Amino acid sequence: LAGAAGTALVMAVSNLGFARRLRRRREPVEATVPFGDLPVYQARGLESPCLCGLVFPAIYVTPETAEDPDMLRHVLAHEGAHWAHRDHIWSFLRCVALALHWYNPLVWLAYALLCRDMEMACDERVVRFMEPAERKAYSSALLECSTKNVHYAACPVAFGEVSVKYRILSILNYRKPSFWVSLLG
Repeated sequence: LAGAAGTALVMAVSNLGFARRLRRRREPVEATVPFGDLPVYQARGLESPCLCGLVFPAIYVTPETAEDPDMLRHVLAHEGAHWAHRDHIWSFLRCVALALHWYNPLVWLAYALLCRDMEMACDERVVRFMEPAERKAYSSALLECSTKNVHYAACPVAFGEVSVKYRILSILNYRKPSFWVSLLG
């Protein structure tokens, strides 16, 4: 119980502190999110764009992303896909499972793999109807937003945080599944 309480406390303090810092540093951005009607903010000091908030989610982008219309379009499509999949809710549930089973290495592995799969699913949703040149532009935006300094305890739904090399290779080699493969799935 002490381990579960300690893990939950660390995650809660980390996430609430991150959300508070975002709210203090945010400025509204006029933009349309492809998969949902979410507010978009530019936040100083943010390392990578992300969807943040459980009750009142919003998309936060870096000032550099807000200034580049092509990059902003790709980031908003990706973060909008997170919103459409309700990944902000799934992230919370992952944190609860991790806090309750903090001692189980398989839950930690499942947590990491779920973060990776969540990012891959959003990438696939965004690039599904893109031409190869547009997929390259999306990959470039992903690479520009990637960061090596991950400061989030709860694996937020961030654009450039997880398995960037693997995600870019998957995006560039993406092929829409055939009708029969989809039917079988």
